[in-house]
Amino acid sequence: MNHETGGRSIKGVEDSLFQHLAPDTPEVKKIKSLQGREYEYAEHIGIAEYSIARHFYEADRKIKDKDAVSALKNIRKNGNKNISFFKEGLEKEIVKNLIDLLEEKPVTHHELKLVIDYVLEIIDNRSWMEDEQAYIKWVAYVMDLFTEEENEEYEKSIKKLAAKLGLSSKHADLILLKGDEEDYFEFVEGYGEENEGDKGEKRDEGGERDEGEELTEEEMIAEVESSFLSMEDSEKFDFLLENGPEFYELTGVYISELSEKGEFERIQELYGKLTEKYDDFIYLYVFMGATYFEIEPALAKSYFENAQNALDKLDGLSDSTKERLRASFLNLIKKIN
Repeated sequence: MNHETGGRSIKGVEDSLFQHLAPDTPEVKKIKSLQGREYEYAEHIGIAEYSIARHFYEADRKIKDKDAVSALKNIRKNGNKNISFFKEGLEKEIVKNLIDLLEEKPVTHHELKLVIDYVLEIIDNRSWMEDEQAYIKWVAYVMDLFTEEENEEYEKSIKKLAAKLGLSSKHADLILLKGDEEDYFEFVEGYGEENEGDKGEKRDEGGERDEGEELTEEEMIAEVESSFLSMEDSEKFDFLLENGPEFYELTGVYISELSEKGEFERIQELYGKLTEKYDDFIYLYVFMGATYFEIEPALAKSYFENAQNALDKLDGLSDSTKERLRASFLNLIKKIN
């Protein structure tokens, strides 16, 4: 994406963002989310993200994700105010660029709100990375603003993070992808956060364990994951047959390892045996879809369709969450088609 922003002019001091919006219609008001409709609003989402990335890269390397969130929420709330109302810097950058785009491709008030909400969700989807600039850096990378050296440095940091979390190089690649499989990774992160629940309080760093004190659930899981990574292939296979849904991340790690080695027959063997026992293992379908996304799109499509079907068998998910996930799967299928 290569937008020119330096010399843009504003029509007048009384101009406001909302003046450039089309009236809402009953049909538009029915849209609850842009999940599954991203392509229809790609330019509007893109200009908001590009504005953030450009301001970070060219004007202020110290801004954080929370600053982008604050700017977007202020714009959504006060878009009827004059442009002079907004803070110099990031807020005005976003507003001015949105106005320029809206003059060519107007949307309604409700649609713009959904665009901003969508970008806010993207930012939140990277909060797990434990970096106050996780989204800011990622979007600058995605928008191709970094130099070659900066790209290399950023990619190294992501691979280091993945290794720290016990993830394979495939998972690091998924974080770095600029296209389709990005949806898959965000699903895994978002769905995992909703279903894992409280895994126990973390022990203070540097604290010593009293004799006979039991491990916290989080520590037990960490030990299992560490043990898994040191297992032989047959041991990993057998472990996942018994514990796959509980340790879904390890299922993904193992499938990624097999994919990297080209052992697709082994992947299919694991898939067949797991689905015999767990027909609602939605993670498995998503991992399989991501694995075959580029090499066998038709097969990937069938896995995402299975993931859709598995949604109806899952308890503990709200209707709104199921609707969001279903929209994500439909979007992935649409991209394959």
